[in-house]
Amino acid sequence: MHLDSVISEAAGRTGAVLHAVRPTDLAAPTPCVDWDVRTLVNHVLQVGSALALAGRGGPVPSELWTAELIDAGFATRFDTDSAAARTAWAMPPAGPITLGTYEMPPGAVASMLVTDLTIHGWDLARATGQDYEPDPAAVELTNRFMVEMAEQGRAMGIFAPPVPVAPDVGAFASVLAGSGRDPGWRPR
Repeated sequence: MHLDSVISEAAGRTGAVLHAVRPTDLAAPTPCVDWDVRTLVNHVLQVGSALALAGRGGPVPSELWTAELIDAGFATRFDTDSAAARTAWAMPPAGPITLGTYEMPPGAVASMLVTDLTIHGWDLARATGQDYEPDPAAVELTNRFMVEMAEQGRAMGIFAPPVPVAPDVGAFASVLAGSGRDPGWRPR
């Protein structure tokens, strides 16, 4: 599995969802508790910027995660950052990447950010009434990340408690449930 390919697929599929978000969608609820579509779109833009910065070796400043990046051209901005990320991750950084106040191996950073894109692509699609089929390699990477990091993420308040699902729901639905999302979530 090449990181640039997985990043390209995850970003492409989430980018397609972003391009279909209408201004009238921005106040709609999402599967992310306490986040409306506007907040979620802004976070996806932050993830796209972080992927590009990290792919060049970082640092990814803490301030990025509080920056207001959403504007009228948000989908184009995401496309630009995604293209930069794909190019940068074709030759991943050799050393650790500074992400806020933490240093992490490049593969861990890429896994975390691809997980963000994959899960939040689904969140955004559900909130705006779109279809979303994640890339199988991104699902595999996301699943590995969740197995390794879900408990720590819950302790940090990033993930909610897991949602119970049937054992045969499929890999991506299991990942969503592990992140605290109901795979059957629909806007009210």
